[in-house]
Amino acid sequence: MNPFTSARHTTPDVSETSTGSPSARPCPLPWQMGSEAEKVSQTERQEEDPRLIAMERYESKRRLIRDAKALSKLRKITQRQMAEEIGVPRRTLEEWLQFRRMPQAPSEALLRLWLSRQTSLFLT
Repeated sequence: MNPFTSARHTTPDVSETSTGSPSARPCPLPWQMGSEAEKVSQTERQEEDPRLIAMERYESKRRLIRDAKALSKLRKITQRQMAEEIGVPRRTLEEWLQFRRMPQAPSEALLRLWLSRQTSLFLT
């Protein structure tokens, strides 16, 4: 018996919790899973996670921004200069480079065009 329990609140024994209902059991950890069916069901749950779906959807844009950021560092230009060359406001470019916002299709095309032009100039 626990000396810190009150009459209204008692903690259950370990033997009582092990015989609890199956719905009260926590989700098993990956190394605790026995069958392939359980592994598949956990994988499906992970795929349904909206954060993972959003990350996968924006992955190509993230790569594009990362490449543009790296190229601007190689060229040693400021964000203001980069924004002028691309043709977008500096604040918008700043938010893209910090991954707070993702460029929409028209601005993504501008960014791709700038990146391809600068890459060809930088490599020649």
